[in-house]
Amino acid sequence: MNTRPLAALIAASVLAFPFALLAQDAKTPPVRKPAASAVKKSAPAAAKPAEPLELAHALDESTAAALQKLVDAFNESGRSSRSIVLTARSWKEGTLPAMLVLDAAGRAEFLEGKPRFMPLTEVMAKGKEKFASARMPAPMPPWLNDGKGRLGALPIGLATPVMFFNKEAFKRVGLDPDLPPGHWLTLQSALGQLRDAGYACPYTSARPALIHVENMSTWHNEPFARKLAGKKGPNPGEQLAFNGLVQVKHLALMSSWYKSRYLHIFGRGDEAVPMFSGGQCQVLTAMSSSWPAIKRDARFEVGVAPLPFHDDIYNARTGHTLADGASLWISAGRSASEAQTIARFVTFVLDPERQAQWALDTGFAPLNRAGMVALSPVDAPTVDGVVRVALRQLAGRGGTSAPDTASSVAGSNPRVMQALDEELEALWGDRKPAKAALDTAVQRGAPCATANSLSC
Repeated sequence: MNTRPLAALIAASVLAFPFALLAQDAKTPPVRKPAASAVKKSAPAAAKPAEPLELAHALDESTAAALQKLVDAFNESGRSSRSIVLTARSWKEGTLPAMLVLDAAGRAEFLEGKPRFMPLTEVMAKGKEKFASARMPAPMPPWLNDGKGRLGALPIGLATPVMFFNKEAFKRVGLDPDLPPGHWLTLQSALGQLRDAGYACPYTSARPALIHVENMSTWHNEPFARKLAGKKGPNPGEQLAFNGLVQVKHLALMSSWYKSRYLHIFGRGDEAVPMFSGGQCQVLTAMSSSWPAIKRDARFEVGVAPLPFHDDIYNARTGHTLADGASLWISAGRSASEAQTIARFVTFVLDPERQAQWALDTGFAPLNRAGMVALSPVDAPTVDGVVRVALRQLAGRGGTSAPDTASSVAGSNPRVMQALDEELEALWGDRKPAKAALDTAVQRGAPCATANSLSC
């Protein structure tokens, strides 16, 4: 990308205060003036520089470096006389920072209890920056908007699961790298060829609960959770529904792959990503935001494809995957001056070319269509392919989605996902079959989902 050089440095504002000498009282006897002394005038006092605004985060090293690059560019741009300082810390340590970048677990804690944030739309209005609630190129998670569809935060880290594969390994075993498997059973056949050729880890997956239960549900037009009937208000609660026939069928297949050593699970998070990029495993399902790390570490040609789906499931062809990831929140109580700086920073970040560069640096989806257009000619086809595959999945395969297949609030509840993670580990350990594992996860997570709370 040909990025525009950023050359302007912020100059400190200096306010000159007039200096006035005290007048002598008229009734005071005259005082003899010094014969040869000169009266020195005091220098004008400089105004105290505005305190910088803290932007706290708990991002990984590469994403933090990309965010630091954005912050530095803003500080050097002269858009505001107040600078922004990036810090790596929890929002719970010390004073609440002006801005926070939160992942799912941090966000759930931050939103628990009384409101601690100022909605993004309110910040933009207070900062006198134009901000249309633009239709972003992905369905928004439920925690992002208020009841009227107004943005409460900026979803700077949107990603969705995709499939990565080793093109060179595919060629070696006679698979066509330009026609990656689109269905789970055709993937099973490909994994068998890789296994027979001596590859010890044909397939691995990051974030099993998020990919193989939450996203697999909506990808097949099935709900992860349903809104509780008759409940209204901002936090109506949900009924977990991920123990249906579709989810049981899929996890029973994954369990059989695990036993036959087609599938290897290395942890609840992204532990699988370096196992793929290091060449130990040949197929990976992971978040699209894993791409920068894979690109940096892989010593082979990487392909990207949509998540496979079960083509024998009724109405599965209309499903979609889910967008989730880090988001930028503004803490409550910001002054007009602080809101102005924050609003200008948001406008700066949403510039199409910066959105394109952000996508290249992080693997996150651009937040506007202009950013997608700016990205397209830059690093096609691979990076462009990752983002485009992600956006196509988020948009769905056409048709009408079933009710309750949008993002679920329960899917963002760490307590619900922890119970699901633990029950999946019982499945991989052959201590429970798929149906029992999912039934138990639903039973354990139900109080948190119903109350829509972490205090359960």
